[in-house]
Amino acid sequence: MRKPSRDQSIQILGELPIGQAFYFYNGVGSPTGVFTRSLAEFIDFIKVIELGSLEFHMFRGDFEKWITMLGDETLSQQIINLRQDNLKGESLRKRLLQVLRLRYGFLRKIANAATS
Repeated sequence: MRKPSRDQSIQILGELPIGQAFYFYNGVGSPTGVFTRSLAEFIDFIKVIELGSLEFHMFRGDFEKWITMLGDETLSQQIINLRQDNLKGESLRKRLLQVLRLRYGFLRKIANAATS
């Protein structure tokens, strides 16, 4: 897993069109009405989304699929690894936020680096 370029980091952190947004559900056929179009918004919603929705998506593999679509294979793999820990409830939220925030900060640093 190599370090993303500045352009790749900017792309991963960018805002997506509505058709590529992540839509949160409580279960199959049970939308929450919440959706996100960027990694920053995703992190904000992970902080407050109902635990049932968080667990539903985590164990279906939905989060890593969306992150892969953003272009971040490294973060996607980190979420896959986290899922294998079988965490639930607030423990899951805490660890997921930790992984997301660390990667987000890393990507922001690269994206904000001056070009040579």
